[in-house]
Amino acid sequence: MGPQDRPAAAEALVGWLRESPDPRPGPVRLAVAMAPDMGDRVIACAARFTHLAVDHGAIEILKRDFAGLLGDPARRRLDGRRRPADRPGHQPLDQAELEATPAERRRAGTALNYVLEQSRRIPRCLYALPGARPSGESLEVRLSSAAAAIAVRQVAARARTSRSSIVLAAICAVLARRTGYRELVFPVLSSNRFERHLVNYVGSLAQVPIVNVQMAGKSFDELATHTWTVVMEASRHARYNAVKRDAVTELIQHERGLRFIYDPMFNSLVPESWSGLTAGVGFKADQIDVALARTELRWRPMPSSPTPIQFSLNQIDGSLRLDGWSGDTGLVPRAELESILLAIERLLVAAAHGDVPASRMPAIIGLAPPAGPTDRILLDHCWVDVADVRRLVQDAIAPAAAHVFASAAGRPLVAYLTATDAVRTPEQAHTRCMAALIRHPTAITPRHYLICRTAPSASADLADPAAWPAPLAAGTGRAAIAAGW
Repeated sequence: MGPQDRPAAAEALVGWLRESPDPRPGPVRLAVAMAPDMGDRVIACAARFTHLAVDHGAIEILKRDFAGLLGDPARRRLDGRRRPADRPGHQPLDQAELEATPAERRRAGTALNYVLEQSRRIPRCLYALPGARPSGESLEVRLSSAAAAIAVRQVAARARTSRSSIVLAAICAVLARRTGYRELVFPVLSSNRFERHLVNYVGSLAQVPIVNVQMAGKSFDELATHTWTVVMEASRHARYNAVKRDAVTELIQHERGLRFIYDPMFNSLVPESWSGLTAGVGFKADQIDVALARTELRWRPMPSSPTPIQFSLNQIDGSLRLDGWSGDTGLVPRAELESILLAIERLLVAAAHGDVPASRMPAIIGLAPPAGPTDRILLDHCWVDVADVRRLVQDAIAPAAAHVFASAAGRPLVAYLTATDAVRTPEQAHTRCMAALIRHPTAITPRHYLICRTAPSASADLADPAAWPAPLAAGTGRAAIAAGW
């Protein structure tokens, strides 16, 4: 077994760690492959960590240090002594003490306020085909594109912005075109390794901030620069107390009548460097045309996810590898996910030849907004199919009769329902609808509830507000949000 066999051995180890049961769960599992005919030399090593112990940035540091130990036998000391250069750096206990200081607590409080403010604008479901219903199946599609890699380098050299933000800008442009949102509010992942003492920190620092990308009127270069700016601003507010966030989030969700999750819609595993901003020199247009013929799409089944769509940028150098994950193929089918990834590639390739004006993007993207039902409305930063809300209410308050109107008596999204022993007030109706949201990933709750003694007569129409009797109780069903976070 030689060096050429190491990638296959490493892949086999990773597969074994992923699939084999762990008899004693712990923070780290390690698998090592050795070659007997090479003096039991280690030829591959794979590890499985819990994110309670380390995040991706820490894993990269461990990989680097482990490779250094293998390559430098003098560093392998079993007597506990260290050379001066091997002194331990910033440790988890050091970080815990730092985060307990007044200055860091104030910083965490500011970050928490920022995240909660964006939580008031994040949609329930950023992406799902109108009228789609959950299927319970999930898959991932990987785009491998040498043409897109060339394009990203060229745009980075011209726009002087990060490569990952260029890819994210293309994702945002395609999603905005397909969904009709003029702003995209979604979670991303931040490494939180901005201070010098955290560069080589082995521990878990990554958290999820929320970005707000404003789409209207921007050329592609402007969108890429704007995306970088808002990601950096969000990352500046990415270290906060998640327990406090979850407590206040419950109140915000109850007020808005929806559930949202903090799983990142976009995660970049590509390190940024100054060379990434200067690597576009020597670009030739025919290079992209040749490279386009090598574009590949591959898919594989995945565990289900509550997030309808996610993207992971795994590589840019040589070939761009962008994974798109549909959390439920009933909401985002495989063909839809593939078309999104190819549209992202088309936009990147077009941008390699020069900045793309906002007016040209729809033609390049090539995906029209999907035709939705006639009663689809934009409410509280969410595209809502009223039929989804009707199914939610009927599920939540069954066996009572109910009907949801897109608007009634000057109010949006109004639910009429009959009183039961379990539901006699708007607050009880809203509480039951909030509990049922887990089964209705694209719905939000009604804005207003009217509780009636009986339903319209058998000869009347449930869909006629005038046919319902005078309500016994009416209201939003929301408790007031506490001020002052």
